[in-house]
Amino acid sequence: MVQKPWFKIFVWFMATFFFFLASGVIISIFKPGPSENEVMRFMSGMMSAMDNSIMGIAMGVEGNSTLRNIIAYSYFMLVPIIAVSIVIGFIIRLRQGGKKDV
Repeated sequence: MVQKPWFKIFVWFMATFFFFLASGVIISIFKPGPSENEVMRFMSGMMSAMDNSIMGIAMGVEGNSTLRNIIAYSYFMLVPIIAVSIVIGFIIRLRQGGKKDV
C-alpha cells in the first residue's frame, strides 16, 4: 500500500498541509502585536463597512421611524402573502392536470 501512487499523493498533501498549519501557528504566536496605526486602520475599515451593510442599517433601526414602519408593515403582510402564494401554487399545479413532461 505504501508504494501506491494515491497513497504517496495523500502523504504529500498531508505533509504540506501540516507544514503550512505549523508555520501559521508559529508565526501567529511569535509575531509582534499590532501597531497603533494597524489598529486604527482596522477600526476605520470596520466602521466604513458598517455604513453600507445590513448590520449598519439594523443598528440604525431604533432611531429611524421610516425603517421601523417598513419592518412593521412587512411583518403585517407576511402571513397573507404566504397564504396567497400557496393558493396560487396549488392552482398552477392543478391547472396543469397531471401532465408529465419528463
